[in-house]
Amino acid sequence: MGNKLKKDDGLGPLVIEQLEKLKLPPNVEVADFGISGFKCALFLEGYDKVIFVDAINLPGFPPGRLHRIKLDRDQVLGSPNLSSFSVSLHETDLEKILATAAVLNIYPPEVVIIGCQPQNTSVALGLTPPVQQAVAGVIELVMAELN
Repeated sequence: MGNKLKKDDGLGPLVIEQLEKLKLPPNVEVADFGISGFKCALFLEGYDKVIFVDAINLPGFPPGRLHRIKLDRDQVLGSPNLSSFSVSLHETDLEKILATAAVLNIYPPEVVIIGCQPQNTSVALGLTPPVQQAVAGVIELVMAELN
């Protein structure tokens, strides 16, 4: 997930580009959904495990800090952030994408989100130095999830 035109929000697409160059297990599929979230929600059907890579802005963490979050269907549907749940075909909010999959009953048995605390998500190209330095760690976490 992510938008290459918004600095550190381009983390996901960059990691996907690098993963596509690696030898991955034959049962692994890599996809860049960028900012087309609703399409992503529909794509989740039938997978045993889905790993999302995204910039994750959690209060109190320094830029470049890696995050690993595992969410089950009930956690997503119970989120207080979804009290006024609505979805757009152009939705890019990962929580709403997962909620859409849960409501449609296509939520995968295992969902893991791996990301990095962004420093800057303003409109511009390229990752900031702390996020660029974290890319290798993000790839390591993804590879560990695959094993």
